[in-house]
Amino acid sequence: MIIAAYRAEETLGACVESVLGASPSGVEILIADDASPDGTAAVADALAQRHAQIRVLRLAENGGPGAARNAALAQARGEWVAVLDADDRFCPDRLARLTAFARGHGADIVCDGLVLADMAGRQAPAPPLCFDGAPEGRRWTLPDYLRGNQMRDGRMSLGYLKPLIRRRFLVEHGIAYDPRLRNGEDFHLVLAMLIAGADMRYLPQPGYLYTTRSGSVSHRLDPDHARQLLIADREVLREHAAVLGPRGRAEMRRRIRLNTDLAVAEEAIGLLKARRPFAAGGRIARRPRATARLLRQLSAAARKRLPGAGPPGP
Repeated sequence: MIIAAYRAEETLGACVESVLGASPSGVEILIADDASPDGTAAVADALAQRHAQIRVLRLAENGGPGAARNAALAQARGEWVAVLDADDRFCPDRLARLTAFARGHGADIVCDGLVLADMAGRQAPAPPLCFDGAPEGRRWTLPDYLRGNQMRDGRMSLGYLKPLIRRRFLVEHGIAYDPRLRNGEDFHLVLAMLIAGADMRYLPQPGYLYTTRSGSVSHRLDPDHARQLLIADREVLREHAAVLGPRGRAEMRRRIRLNTDLAVAEEAIGLLKARRPFAAGGRIARRPRATARLLRQLSAAARKRLPGAGPPGP
C-alpha cells in the first residue's frame, strides 16, 4: 500500500485509518512525504508510532506524485501494490476484495468503481462511477483503456481509477511512474503495463472514495504539467506504434488532440486571470478547436460562483 503525501496534514490520518479498516491483517503501508512544507511528516511519524506496519519515507525535495510513488515502490515488499491519494479513502474490505478478485482471474491490474465524497468523507448524492459497459471480469484491451481515457460528455475518464497492481510485473518489466508527470501519472503507469502485456480486469463494485474539492471533480491543470503530459503521450505513440495497433494509434491520436485543446484552454484561462484578454484571444486563435473546451471551463467556473449552485456532475 503506497500513499504519496504532500500538504496532507489535515487528511492523512483519516486516509490511513480507512486503509487499516479496509485491508487484510499485516498489510504494509508506505507513506512517501513529498517534502511537504506543513505538518504532513509529523502526522505520518505519529501514525507510524501507533501502527507497526506503517513506514514513512521522506523525499529531500518535492518531486511530484510520480516521484513519491516511485520511492515507495522501491521499498515495497508485498505481492500487491495499491495506490491511494492522501486525501482519499478506501471503503471497508476493499483490498481483501480486490486481491481475491485478482488472484481468481490471474490479473496483473485490477480496478474498481469510485464514489465521490467531500473532504469529511461524506459520500456525494451522485451515483457511484462504475464505468458502464465494462462487464465484470472481462479483460480490458489496450484500445479499451485508451478509449476510456477520453474526457467527454462531462464524465470522468478511466485515468481516475486507482489500481491494485501485481508488484512482480512492475519489477520484471522495469516499469515505474514517469517522474516528469504531475497529472496523468496513473494513466501512463497502467498504459506501460498494458503495452508490456499485463492482464487488466475490472470489478464494478465501488471501493474507492474520491475526494472532490470546491465543487469540482479535479483541480485546475497547470499549463506546464499539461505540456509534460502531451510530451509523454506523443512518446508513447512514437515508440509503441506497432504494439498499439491501428485502433490504439487512433485512440492515442484522439487523446493527444483532446489534451492539446485542454492545455491551450488552460493557458487562455491563465491569461484571462492575468487580465490579458488579447493574449488569451491570440492563443485561442492559433488553435480554434480549443474554443469549445475554453467555454466549458469558463461555464464550470461561473457555476461554482453562483450562490446555492451545486457541484457539476462528473
